[in-house]
Amino acid sequence: VGGCEGGFSRASRALFSRRGRGGAMSAPYANAPVSKGIALVTLLASLASISTKHPLSLHLRNPLRALVYQTAFSSASELIVGMFLLFQMRQFERHWGSRRYGSFVALSGALSASLSLSSLSLFSNAGLPLRLSSIPPGPYPLIFASLVQYHFDVPVSFPVSVLGLPLSDKTLNYALALQLLLSSPPSSALASVIGIAVGIAYRMEFLRLRKLTLPSFFNALCARIFLPLLESRNRGR
Repeated sequence: VGGCEGGFSRASRALFSRRGRGGAMSAPYANAPVSKGIALVTLLASLASISTKHPLSLHLRNPLRALVYQTAFSSASELIVGMFLLFQMRQFERHWGSRRYGSFVALSGALSASLSLSSLSLFSNAGLPLRLSSIPPGPYPLIFASLVQYHFDVPVSFPVSVLGLPLSDKTLNYALALQLLLSSPPSSALASVIGIAVGIAYRMEFLRLRKLTLPSFFNALCARIFLPLLESRNRGR
């Protein structure tokens, strides 16, 4: 991605390389209330969608669904893989802080919804060889936008070679992401590529997307209402 990494990547990699150290046992979502809230919403909304067989796929005939289509997966396999990847990406909230991570979530969701509607308009054209009528539901954009940050900022901890193939502790996450990308092609691939594009755009210095944050009053309101429900504390040994 060349010049889009900016000056923060080296420092980020150094900080991420020290993750997991400390004298206390860490609760799964300690210092990550936004990630915990996303996980709960995704789990509950997905279970409701799967059990009622009512997927929240995004269609041009129902553009208002852009407000909710990223909240629920439509199958159990997507839910399991997606929940695992969302859990892995919680480390960004711990590193960035909840305000910046919440802004990243909101920004990636808004940009992805806009790009998804634009893509549907483009690929619904009868003159194109590839036609798409819907975008699959679920937080594909957030997962793949986060994976871009994961690729550049989280260093490899355990590189190994198996039958000449370079593998590491990051390989499993990439393999699961590929499974998600191929879960219902070509629409799942499009949703994933949109997330990747948003993740790359977030890193481009000239776009200054990292400077965009949610208003202070909104953060204070969310903290007052939701933090008591979502806060997880570390447990001492």
